[in-house]
Amino acid sequence: MACRLQLFVLVPAVLILTLLLEASAELPVCVACHNATVEEFLTHPHAEQGIECSVCHGESLQHVNTDGGSEPDRIAAPHEVPTLCGACHVGEGVDSILTEYSMSQHGKLVLEQSRTRAPNCGTCHGVHQLREWKAIEIRCQRCHTALPAECSQPPLRTAVVSCAGCHTPHSFFSE
Repeated sequence: MACRLQLFVLVPAVLILTLLLEASAELPVCVACHNATVEEFLTHPHAEQGIECSVCHGESLQHVNTDGGSEPDRIAAPHEVPTLCGACHVGEGVDSILTEYSMSQHGKLVLEQSRTRAPNCGTCHGVHQLREWKAIEIRCQRCHTALPAECSQPPLRTAVVSCAGCHTPHSFFSE
């Protein structure tokens, strides 16, 4: 009985370990040319979960085999990023994160491929490395230079003045 129990626990553990090792197997190939990017990515929760470069960039065999002489199979255009991210990051509310974002002014501009630049998921959250809140707010201020007076007042619910203190993260509506 003890032997069966050990196998019951051991086999799934070995399978999971094998999948994680296979998932990270491509990083040595990528790091040869993209050292800084891979180092940043290794700090990202996606890397911790075993997500590999090919999830976003495709297998990119021609890119690898020509030492970067051709583009990766896929580099998401700004308007494609929300759908790519939204496939896994669905959220927990009534509306999905993608739905909330799509209804926001930023989302409408991005998804309609407007000439007016607007942030997508990667702008705020980072692509290969997560951004800290302060860095996100600096990015907001690139376009939102003239802030309303209420944005310089300490918010009622938090101790720190912050865009996210009043605006919901994906819809950008004031609460």
